[in-house]
Amino acid sequence: MSQRELIGERVGEILENLNKITPGGGVKLMAVTKYRTRQEALWAVEAGVHLIGENRIQEARQKWGHEAAPVPLHYIGHVQTNKVKYAIKLFDSVDSVDSERVAESLERGLAKVLPVMLEVNIGGEASKFGLEPQAVRPFLASVGQWPHLQVTGLMTVLPARRDNSFAEIRRIRQEMQEMADLWRMCRNDGWPWAPLKELSMGMSGDWEWAVEAGSTMIRLGTQIFGPRPVIA
Repeated sequence: MSQRELIGERVGEILENLNKITPGGGVKLMAVTKYRTRQEALWAVEAGVHLIGENRIQEARQKWGHEAAPVPLHYIGHVQTNKVKYAIKLFDSVDSVDSERVAESLERGLAKVLPVMLEVNIGGEASKFGLEPQAVRPFLASVGQWPHLQVTGLMTVLPARRDNSFAEIRRIRQEMQEMADLWRMCRNDGWPWAPLKELSMGMSGDWEWAVEAGSTMIRLGTQIFGPRPVIA
């Protein structure tokens, strides 16, 4: 079976399972295309993915700099302030705003409103970027000072699962629920610059639980494309 056929089959299975969990629809499937070719990404779109997510600005420029992606292109990697000007030109949404420094850098380069998401470090891991959960609501209250930013949602990278024990699975699902509760609480605050329609949570291996908790956007890479290629 060709890679195009494999991608099509995998995306079909994911969408079928997604429809079983949420029969009414409404959950967006993002293909994470780090280290994947432009053609592989296009095959994923052909198969039915709704969004493309890129982790690296330089790689995204090579793939999409000359011809735009056929679906919305989201930046999900850590924002380096020296590359903000490229992010603004290339992406339809920056989903990893995690500090005032990043927000201010984006604002300085913008002439039109840019959809963004706030990245939340729900597990409090030192190795991950993101706002601490208790900092999210105060941060949202301050976003009005950056008139070109519209906060469309919250995004999180959940802690890796250490094993398949009941206790570990319960821990992961509890953190998903905490993230969903935080998102709903922030939505209820009603800031005009933060409609917060999206909760981006869930990756290959745990996305079903994330959707059950309330995620509206899942980010899948290996489950769509197979094992990540080895980069020398």
